[in-house]
Amino acid sequence: MVKYQGIYNELKTRILSGYYSSEQKLPDGKSLASEFNCSEITIKKAMDFLVKDGLVVRKRGSGSFVKPLSGGVSDSHLLGTKRRAEDRGKTVNTRVIKFSQLAADETIADKLKCKVGDPVYDITRVRVLDGVPSIIEYIYLSAGIVPSLSVDHVKTSIYGYISDHLNLNIHSANLRITIGHATPEEGDLLGLPVGEHLVNVTQNAYLDNGQVFEYSLAKHTCDSYEFSTTYVKSDTQL
Repeated sequence: MVKYQGIYNELKTRILSGYYSSEQKLPDGKSLASEFNCSEITIKKAMDFLVKDGLVVRKRGSGSFVKPLSGGVSDSHLLGTKRRAEDRGKTVNTRVIKFSQLAADETIADKLKCKVGDPVYDITRVRVLDGVPSIIEYIYLSAGIVPSLSVDHVKTSIYGYISDHLNLNIHSANLRITIGHATPEEGDLLGLPVGEHLVNVTQNAYLDNGQVFEYSLAKHTCDSYEFSTTYVKSDTQL
């Protein structure tokens, strides 16, 4: 792992755990460089990622401060569906429709940036929120990066398994959000009329070393979907 990535992960953990409280001024670059035995340039790179995450705000002439978290809850897609729903006070159950392995074809290999023929998990599951079928997830997961995945992990939290058991750091994701229509099979799984509008979220997810480990398409019922983000000015705009 690159030095600044480890520092970024540690500072992010401190912020989310409350070690650094909301609106607290963070130690200056020189102090952090001394603590982590690195250059101030390395600290700046780590802080840049925290600013992009919306966790830190820079105030010219005053330093860097922890940005107040909305309700203390993050809606980041990097937490996984189960964690996000539970943070909103919902109960989550999962129906696994498909869990198998296949050899990546050209399309999947391109999405996962792996080789044609590499082993890939092919997963379809329905997320049931507060007793209501709400999300169908179609997931392709690199078996080389995420080994020994079991159906129990799929029923609970794949991201939890990756983070807590494999000790891998989920770093970022690219999302594309569109509106689609339920197919006959999807209507049956979600208890909706065929052609009902669904919110389609296509995602590539990355580890902190830049590897793509997941390509997925999640189809949400319109009344179950919620999305929030943070926009941050660059330093040149402040």
